[in-house]
Amino acid sequence: MARYKNANDGSSGRIGNVVTYQMYGKGYMRSLPAQYRDKKSDKQLAQRQKMQLVSAFLGPYKEVLRITFANEAIGRSAFMAAKSYNMLDAIVGNYPDQHIDYKKALVSMGSVSLPEEATVAKVNEGLLFKWNFSGEGHPSDTLFVIANQRGQYLTDFKLTGIERREESYLWKVDWAGNGKYDVWLVFRDYKERGFSNSRWMGQV
Repeated sequence: MARYKNANDGSSGRIGNVVTYQMYGKGYMRSLPAQYRDKKSDKQLAQRQKMQLVSAFLGPYKEVLRITFANEAIGRSAFMAAKSYNMLDAIVGNYPDQHIDYKKALVSMGSVSLPEEATVAKVNEGLLFKWNFSGEGHPSDTLFVIANQRGQYLTDFKLTGIERREESYLWKVDWAGNGKYDVWLVFRDYKERGFSNSRWMGQV
C-alpha cells in the first residue's frame, strides 16, 4: 500500500487494477488481488456435495436429533454426530449425482431393538402404525414417531408412551396440503436410557 499526493488529494476510485481511497484525511492507493480460482479435485467436490446434502437433509430434524442422538454426542453436538454418520453411510451415487438414501439414513441412533416388521398407513384420522412384537426388545419400550414434509423445515415428532407390546398406534394428525411426508419409527428404552436406530417407513 502506498500513500500518494497530488493536486486532487480528495479523490478516490479505480484505475485499472489500482484503487485509490481516502482514510483519516490522507490518500492511498493499492492494487487489487489477482483473480482467485478455487480449483478442487473431483474427490474434494464430492466431499463438499456430501456435506451440502447431509446438512440440507438433517436441518429440519435438529430438534429431534437433540433427543435421539444425545448418547452419540460425546465431545460434539448431536447434530454433528448425526452428520458424521450420514455422511459416511447415507450417501449413494457418484459425484455429481450423489443423493441421500433414506433407507440407510438415520435420524435416531442407538442399541434398542427395532421390530422385524412394521408398517404405516395414512387414514382419515392420521397415521396408523403397526408392528410385530416377537420377543425383540422389552415389551415396555415405547414408540417415538417422526414425520417431515420433504422440502419443508417443520418436523413433527411425538414420544407416544405406547408400549412395544401394544403393536399399534394411531397418530392423530391433521396436516394441511397434499405434500408427501417422510415418516420414521423409533423405539425408546423403557428405562429412558436410549433409543433405537430410526427406520424410514417411506413417504405417505
